Amino acid sequence: MSRTPITPHPHPWRRALIVSGLGLLVAFAIGAGFALLLQSSGDWSTGLKWERALLLGIDQSAPVIVDWVMLALPWLGTNLTLAPIIAVAALWLWRKKARGDLALELVIVVLGSLILNAVLKDVFNRARPDLWPQRGQFAWAAYPSGHAIVGIAVYFTITTMLFRELRWRWPFAFATALLAVSLYSRLYLGVHWPTDVLGGLLLGAAWLVFVQLAFRPFHEASRLVRSPTSSNPEVLGRRSSMEGAGA
Repeated sequence: MSRTPITPHPHPWRRALIVSGLGLLVAFAIGAGFALLLQSSGDWSTGLKWERALLLGIDQSAPVIVDWVMLALPWLGTNLTLAPIIAVAALWLWRKKARGDLALELVIVVLGSLILNAVLKDVFNRARPDLWPQRGQFAWAAYPSGHAIVGIAVYFTITTMLFRELRWRWPFAFATALLAVSLYSRLYLGVHWPTDVLGGLLLGAAWLVFVQLAFRPFHEASRLVRSPTSSNPEVLGRRSSMEGAGA
């Protein structure tokens, strides 16, 4: 039985940048559309009625250790903390492991998350909750939640990388738990309305999907190289073609 030739995408790096750019536009449109929907549903600046009720129902008498965790954990979900870490990781992947595809994917997902967060905050300029004194790390406007965007897009880009490359499954559970606690802390600390978090999750998920689509040719080439047929000249040729396209 004849084998179907494996044909790599002729311009994988160009494709990654184009699809990522399109993803930014789509994610922005989703975030903006959700914000406009909220604005038409009630008093955007002081929170919708159900949002105020939900926040006021949060127990503020948590044990000291829990309160400390709520204050400290959000620092793991901000671009200020993640950007330099990702930069170092991307440089290591590029220079030491010759994996420019993984390095670029990390850089793009972080930069895109930062751009989406900053632009939407500036455009809509939603006031943060005023139900009690705000605490912890926060800056700029309320909508959308940058922690939600980063938690979905960046955390799960990293976990999918670890699964593809090392077959590790546990990071998915860890990232999910970290995201859940981090987002709850934003409500607990009184720095976000619930719809800030929902909007961040929606556009962050869209951004994640587009980044995965943008780098799919690299993912497929990497998977084929690790497969039992990786010694096949067609498979090796595909990986070398992908790497050579970026030279």
